[in-house]
Amino acid sequence: MSSVAKSPAAKAALPEKTAEKAPKRVRRTAEEARRLILDAAEERLAKQGPEGLRLQDIARDVGISHPAILHHFESREGLVRALIARANKQLRDTMLTALGGGHVSTDAADHIDHVFRALSDRGTARLLSWLLLTGRASESSDAHNIMGEIVAALQARREEYAEMKGKPAPDKEDTLFMAMLTANAAFGEAIVGRQLAEGAGLDQDGIKRFRAWFAKLLNDHWDGDR
Repeated sequence: MSSVAKSPAAKAALPEKTAEKAPKRVRRTAEEARRLILDAAEERLAKQGPEGLRLQDIARDVGISHPAILHHFESREGLVRALIARANKQLRDTMLTALGGGHVSTDAADHIDHVFRALSDRGTARLLSWLLLTGRASESSDAHNIMGEIVAALQARREEYAEMKGKPAPDKEDTLFMAMLTANAAFGEAIVGRQLAEGAGLDQDGIKRFRAWFAKLLNDHWDGDR
C-alpha cells in the first residue's frame, strides 16, 4: 500500500503532542531527609503504635522510595533505634532547659506535661515496651544517663527552692523517686492508661484532669514537706 502524504493543512489540524514533564525531584540534604523520615515515623507511631512502623508506608508519607530509608537507617531496627534516640534527646533537652531556667519554679505541671507528651502522647513508651518485650532493647541505650541528668537538675532546682524558703535541702533519693513515679505514670498511661480511663468513664478531658491532679500531688511534695 502506498502512503498518502498529508497536506500542510491536514498536518496543522492534527493536535500537537505536549511533552510530559517529569516531576521535579526534591533535593534534600542527608540531615533533612533523616528528619523528615523520623517525623513521619513518629507520627505513625503516635497513631498506630509500633505496628505502624512499616518502611513502605513511611516512605510513601515522605514521598521517597523504600531503599532511601534503608540508605539512611540501614534497616527497620536502625530506624527504631534512631527514633528512640531522638525521643530521648528531645525529652532531655526540654527537661534540662525547663529546669535550668532563670527563676525558681514551684510548678511541676509543665515538667510533668513534657514527660507525658514525650513518653505517652508520641507513643515512645509503647515502642520502648515493645523493644523490651521482644528482646530488641539495646544495652547501649543512654536512657539511664538521661534519667541521671534529669534527676540531678531536678535536685538542684529543689535545693535552690528550699534555700529560698529557709528549709532543709530535700533528700536526693526523694527526688529520684519523684522522677521515677512520673516516668512510671507516663509509661502506664501509654500502655493501659487510656483503656483504664475509658473503663472508669473518663474522656480525653478526664485524662487531662488526671495529669493536673498528678502534678498537684507532686507540687505539694516539691519543697520537701512529707
